[in-house]
Amino acid sequence: MSDLIKETFPNASRTGFGRSLIAPGGRFAVVEEDVLGERMAVFADRAASILELLTTATAAYPDREYLADEDRRLTYREHLSAVAELARILREEHGVEPGDRVGLIAANCIEWVIGFWAVLAAGGVVVAMNGFWSDPEIEAAAALVAPRLVLGDDRRLEAVARAAPGLPRLRFTPELYDRITGAGAAPPAVPAAEEDDPAVLIFTSGTTGRPKAVAHSHRSVVGFVACNRFNTLVRAGAMPAAPPPPARVLVTPPLFHLSALYGAVLMFTVSGGLLIMRPGRFGEERTLRAIESERVTVWLSVGSAAPRVAAHPERDRYDLSSLASVVVGGAPMSPAVKRQLSEAFPSAAAGFRMGYTSSEGGSIVASIGGADFIAHPESTGPLQDGVQVSVRDGDGTALPLGSEGFVHVRSPYTMLGYWDDPEATAEVFGPGRWLAMGDIGRIEDGLLYVNSRAGDLIFVSAENVHPSEVEYRLEAHPDVEESAVAGIDDPVTGQAVMAFVVLREKAAAGERELADWCRSALPPYKVPTAWRLRTEPLPRNAAGKVLRTALLAAEPGPGRTAP
Repeated sequence: MSDLIKETFPNASRTGFGRSLIAPGGRFAVVEEDVLGERMAVFADRAASILELLTTATAAYPDREYLADEDRRLTYREHLSAVAELARILREEHGVEPGDRVGLIAANCIEWVIGFWAVLAAGGVVVAMNGFWSDPEIEAAAALVAPRLVLGDDRRLEAVARAAPGLPRLRFTPELYDRITGAGAAPPAVPAAEEDDPAVLIFTSGTTGRPKAVAHSHRSVVGFVACNRFNTLVRAGAMPAAPPPPARVLVTPPLFHLSALYGAVLMFTVSGGLLIMRPGRFGEERTLRAIESERVTVWLSVGSAAPRVAAHPERDRYDLSSLASVVVGGAPMSPAVKRQLSEAFPSAAAGFRMGYTSSEGGSIVASIGGADFIAHPESTGPLQDGVQVSVRDGDGTALPLGSEGFVHVRSPYTMLGYWDDPEATAEVFGPGRWLAMGDIGRIEDGLLYVNSRAGDLIFVSAENVHPSEVEYRLEAHPDVEESAVAGIDDPVTGQAVMAFVVLREKAAAGERELADWCRSALPPYKVPTAWRLRTEPLPRNAAGKVLRTALLAAEPGPGRTAP
């Protein structure tokens, strides 16, 4: 086994079972190959294109239910037929050719998933557009990626018509749905694609500026799935005695987000799962009803969704015993919130899982679940095989284990680059295609600790303050629902800590009590000196990340000084 393979697959390399998986002839045999000009460790037996994941799954599970959207339901076979017919329409009626970008902008629905696969079947590049964008954001995205066509629902295509009136559009209508699901089309003849051809464009979340389009190759997306399946097997330590029952997956994050599109649609397609969606705005009680009525076994959520459902006063009225796993993503969770989730969903306590990556990083870098979820509440989890991770200083020099620095990753599955933005791409990629994740963290005992985004770090009298550390302390207070911490200008200390705190219903805590609470566990320079107490939820983007810039932008001044 080469040093490169050992460095890329350290967990598997340490056990006999793991070594048997990656050895020549093993179930996940690993070899060295050149990827985009760099020598990397890759799985020898892999799908050549994303669509191959769907056709393989359909051949294995043709009559299983695949999609459920309120009263509409499709099996794998019915879905693939609809994909083939929509791909034909895209090619023959709308002129989509291999390499053309095709936008998708809609609420979560069956048509979104069919459209995703159909664009790939037509040889196109999927452009996953944010359904919450403003008109100027739609206009900028359309100008950047120049899609041949945009598929979507009525409300969002009306926005596209205003923002980019010359852009061709195809609406998701009942008539189109009936047409593609009633055609009985043969499996699609897919134009050949190279592994490193662009396949999907996913936009950055835009918490710090205008979103950029992240280009993922077929290799990137297929690798995301393969690495997740491989690491699940390595964690189990043995081959399962029998195939598990098909998962019944409730997908609440928007499908244009990586955690929903890759983490749910792709991951559970390959294993023959059922994807359940509820179109429309997220609601706590609506989610509870869906878990009960659909006997959901896996719930995928982002941001504050899971804590909000866990805290809902009507939660105990619903039968949630089918729930075996809750997967959370989009934003870090405090130890207090992790405990809250474990107590609220006891049947899923052993199945909680949270992953760390980014749109640019592609495959999961670290993942935590099970007993580790509670035992290491501040960690993002053990490093995952298939991705190399390095913590570096500002000059790009690797630091010793345990040192805090900038997180970098390297794998065959990172983005190709930012679409039509070579300068921004060059800023994040270093020699050897090492990608700067933009996060500050450290590695201890094989666990990754991500403390903050580099841009969120607060400097108080030249001392570093990680917002997450203060937020974790605040959210351990019984009166606090959620919090966000940001830096504000201060004439004496350079910056000061400002806390935006969402209080629970009937909470009695005020600024003085919360300041004392922080002071009892944190150094004085980390204690917030400006406060905003509120009852409405914190603003978040569609990926679940708190919009600190929006909170600060709404501030008329530096904030009050705590007593």
